[in-house]
Amino acid sequence: MRSRHNQAAPRTTVLLLDTSDPLSPKHAEELKRLVREFKTDGESPEFHVAPGEKILVYRLQADLAMLEPVLELCNPGDRPGDWTWDQHLTQGIQIKIQQWRQFDKALERFFTEISSGSSLDHSPILETLGVLAVRHAPSSRQTQSAKTHLVVFSDLLQHSSALSHYGTYPDAEQVRSTPGMRQLHVDLANHHLSLFRLERPRDARFQSVGHYYWWTKLVQAFGGQIVRQESI
Repeated sequence: MRSRHNQAAPRTTVLLLDTSDPLSPKHAEELKRLVREFKTDGESPEFHVAPGEKILVYRLQADLAMLEPVLELCNPGDRPGDWTWDQHLTQGIQIKIQQWRQFDKALERFFTEISSGSSLDHSPILETLGVLAVRHAPSSRQTQSAKTHLVVFSDLLQHSSALSHYGTYPDAEQVRSTPGMRQLHVDLANHHLSLFRLERPRDARFQSVGHYYWWTKLVQAFGGQIVRQESI
């Protein structure tokens, strides 16, 4: 987990958002809270997108070829209200204020409009994490000081031809060695992960306590570090 004040290198925050089912009011409220944490360095600094850092948002897709960011923003830097007197003399405050307004509005507008999406026949969550982990891995010069933060906001019910949680599936520690599933192994050694499981009454028998900790063990087996894990 990173320090609040000493950032050796900028990191990237990648949010994978599953809108294959409409978000419940509770889920939507939790998403709003998460957005506030991205914007402010408050009680959860591990979620704060710090000055110079980038946030990218992806929607879960059945077809990985369609996986492209639907939102990509960079924190404009320190807010003018936090500037020292000499910064006010040497930097363009009106330009900075406008940059922050655009950053805030883009986040708020996007997350207000994204509460629902099209239903998916498949939910290749693991395959998607494999793509994102490679696509947004820290550069070789950053790996000792920066970790990509992968945030998954989903029911976490993996469903693809390789592995489905709607039936019998192997223990998390066995996925990387099970024939036919080795391609699902994701190298998460340079990644922090936060998992928000969206609970739905119709899926209660699949979203068990065992399913919750299956993901914990999987991330650890793949070399990643859990920052936060919650069921909503």
